[in-house]
Amino acid sequence: MNKKTEEKYLYSFEAKDESGKLRKFGILKPTRKMKEDGELFYASKLSQFISAGILPKIVLEKVFKDSGGIISGVDQKEYADLFSEYSEYRNQIDEVSTKLDSQKTDSEKEKLAFCEAQLIRVRKRMQELEMAQVNAFENTAEAKARNRTIVWWASNLGVEENSSTGEILSLLGAGSIDDKLDLYDVIVESDKFLSDCFSRLNYLVTVWYLGSASSFEDFEQLDKEYSKRLSEESADSQEVVVNPLEDKKDEEKKQDEPVFFEAKISEPNKEIIENFKAS
Repeated sequence: MNKKTEEKYLYSFEAKDESGKLRKFGILKPTRKMKEDGELFYASKLSQFISAGILPKIVLEKVFKDSGGIISGVDQKEYADLFSEYSEYRNQIDEVSTKLDSQKTDSEKEKLAFCEAQLIRVRKRMQELEMAQVNAFENTAEAKARNRTIVWWASNLGVEENSSTGEILSLLGAGSIDDKLDLYDVIVESDKFLSDCFSRLNYLVTVWYLGSASSFEDFEQLDKEYSKRLSEESADSQEVVVNPLEDKKDEEKKQDEPVFFEAKISEPNKEIIENFKAS
């Protein structure tokens, strides 16, 4: 990354379009004025949602506390049973995996395949219960204002640089947020390449806004993981990213949802496990 690029962008990348032309996209470094505008946008949306009757987080926490907690007793028991089952299958897999493939008997190979399949089944259900807890606060005024603000930031920071002149142009124009979203609808319908590039930028803006990326190197690593995940999931014909700009008309279902990767099979979250125990 050269000094000129470092001065302009939080992050930038190049991608080839359908014609094979190499095009450069970037996430602008926000100015002090833009940061102030972003804070005002969040505050206005927060006030708007509270005025519309959506509970702020502190009130919702009290509601959950008065009603016995976020997690029901049934879910607590199911999660505990699933965790025991998960540990059992993991131990069996570890036991068989210590042997080389050439040393495994047919029975052990069948057992390994069975345990791996069961591990995926159990972990998926555990993730469903974990996400139910995580999403419990996604209907708060703060969460909705946050997600709208991420849309605002992505719309204002996502740019394309002309390789010949060096001119930097916003991908969604210079109008209001509604104008930008109207243009996004047009891009989705008519230009798959630009739509994919904006989804990529939108993900990176999201992790930046949530505090998971600050340096160019952070963005670079996350971008590599994004591209790898996209490639893997695309090969399996699975949807990878939930993008809040997909359908601005479906306000409740799209713009107000968090922008994260669909969960993959991963190790149980220790913090969530403790929350299940404590509930």
